[in-house]
Amino acid sequence: MRAHGRRVGLIVPSVNAVVEPDFAWAAPEGITFHATRIPLSATTLEGLRLMNQGVEHAATLLSHLSPDLIAFACTSGSFVDGEEGLRKQVDLIASIGNCPVVATSRAIIDAFQHLGIRKAALATPYLDSVNKVERDFFEGHGIQVTSLVGLGLSGAAIREVPPEEIAALARKADTPDSEAVFLSCTDLRALEVVETLERDLGKPVLSSNQVTLWAILRALGEPARRSGFGRILAQ
Repeated sequence: MRAHGRRVGLIVPSVNAVVEPDFAWAAPEGITFHATRIPLSATTLEGLRLMNQGVEHAATLLSHLSPDLIAFACTSGSFVDGEEGLRKQVDLIASIGNCPVVATSRAIIDAFQHLGIRKAALATPYLDSVNKVERDFFEGHGIQVTSLVGLGLSGAAIREVPPEEIAALARKADTPDSEAVFLSCTDLRALEVVETLERDLGKPVLSSNQVTLWAILRALGEPARRSGFGRILAQ
């Protein structure tokens, strides 16, 4: 049956081929997702800031939907200018869309706080320059990064990383003192391995698309529990 429910607008980097399939797979019935893309070719600090110049126009296009919520589904694009930049992004989108706004980096911090996590291992596909900014963002919110392992990738190469390599990256990043492992990037196929990793590592494993969907459901007041996608969505 065709769904006629809550409308969620998505602002998505143009190279991203993972977030929309993940949401279609994991979201409960009664929510439809409508994406607008903003240009990104290189996941560098310069490339991300250039991409972010398109956020205002994307929000304007999505406002024509009369959405129930807009999500900026990009991890690095939402942390690249720190907390101040993130707050400005969220406020801008909210003022244009006239609706609640979720941003992936805000969802990460909220998920850590919800689970009581203060120490996390960080696994990313990014270049070192982007990793440094993400570490600073986490630590600025009181999250100690116990280890950080990156693949040194950019742009379209990120979406091509197979799930088994992502799982190996998470295991490499994990440390005995980490309370959780976070797999960064909405264009990384991490949602496919979080359940297995949680079972194997014995701790929460979070991914960008997982926590973004969790934040969307919370903001919409949706009580649905989603099994098979990690404990944050199963609660």
